[in-house]
Amino acid sequence: VEQLHAYYGTQHALRGVDIRFVANEVTAIIGPSGCGKSTLVRCVNRMHEEIAGARVEGRVSLDGHDVYGAGVDVTAVRRLIGMVFQKPNPFPTMSIFDNVAAGLKLAGMRGPDLSDRVHQSLRAVGLWDEVKDRLGRPGVGLAGGQQQRLGIARTIGVEPEVIRMDEPCS
Repeated sequence: VEQLHAYYGTQHALRGVDIRFVANEVTAIIGPSGCGKSTLVRCVNRMHEEIAGARVEGRVSLDGHDVYGAGVDVTAVRRLIGMVFQKPNPFPTMSIFDNVAAGLKLAGMRGPDLSDRVHQSLRAVGLWDEVKDRLGRPGVGLAGGQQQRLGIARTIGVEPEVIRMDEPCS
């Protein structure tokens, strides 16, 4: 991240942020409420621009490629840089299985490979034993902590290069 500036309309939320994230290491961003932690996390995979009136200046790169560069496929960026949000966000009309499978289906995965990856992701987050007998039930029917783990399973299922987590234990 180089000279990153983020705005909400005329409000200048991030001012000239420079940070390097080391491969295969966990980086925690700690600070008081309202200091821009979530804004920074959202800017890394272009989620900030989904907010009306929001904009970004500066450079965010992954493996030397500017994720804000001209002609960059935003969907491809979001496959490489996964996001787990502060509040659990299961897709309300989807089953537990389909919540995890959503990104995989977008990537073109089908059949037994899809099912195996969903099961593997649920095991990886410690949710499999709790949901294996009700994969067809709505994800929104899970308890809060289970919903958060469901979101993590959805993220890790597509095997992104980077995973950003905005207060995943909140």
